[in-house]
Amino acid sequence: MTVYLANAFSLSMITPPSTLSVIEAGEDEVKRVITSGFVSAIGHEATAKIISVQLGIQVPVNRVAIKLTSSDILAVYQLLTRLPEGKVLTDEEMKQVAAKWYLVTVQGGE
Repeated sequence: MTVYLANAFSLSMITPPSTLSVIEAGEDEVKRVITSGFVSAIGHEATAKIISVQLGIQVPVNRVAIKLTSSDILAVYQLLTRLPEGKVLTDEEMKQVAAKWYLVTVQGGE
């Protein structure tokens, strides 16, 4: 099992047939899930900084493609608004954007 930290989820991250479980999570639950280690898939500096502050840990920028396998967990920091095309947010702008945490787990698809 691998725990990933990301700011997006895509169906390209799984191999069908797979069964997904998606639950909304609070910061405390995310902290508990990543406590034993995680792989960052956060591709933008401003996002990594705001997540680092929220979770009280260092989240490295790591622009990678991931493939989830059975029992993997993906902690997703999901922005609740669509940004304008090409817009790169400053740290201050990032703090103003509403977001929620979700935990995605995968069964099957190997």
